[in-house]
Amino acid sequence: MKLDEAINKFGSFSPTGDEALDLRMLYALIDQLGELKYADDVRRELITIFERNPNANLGSPGPIVHALEESPVDEHVALLAESLRRHATVMTVWMAERCFRSNLSTQNRRTLVDALRSAADRATGEEVVSAIKEALQDYGT
Repeated sequence: MKLDEAINKFGSFSPTGDEALDLRMLYALIDQLGELKYADDVRRELITIFERNPNANLGSPGPIVHALEESPVDEHVALLAESLRRHATVMTVWMAERCFRSNLSTQNRRTLVDALRSAADRATGEEVVSAIKEALQDYGT
């Protein structure tokens, strides 16, 4: 698969509402990526799936998080922080919490805390607001 094809496939991914089917489709797409799964544009598109589908059940952690976590955590913090600032979701907040519990650099820890604070100012929806608040209580100091 070529880079532009991968980006298009993930950009057009739309959950069916059948969690098992959605997970199979995502795992199949990710398996086709090979080394492309380490490209920033592909990883950005994977995170964006959560933004476009905040209520979809796409695994916990699931294929997207598993693919992202194949790279060192510090390599996807900037992409995750961008996503949190754009459109925080319960899943992206949860991903930030996973990062906090890892061997995260001090600079990237600050980046995620700042992104969560920014998201807290714009977030809507009780569940995501609550998730951000809890994450900041646990990791924001």
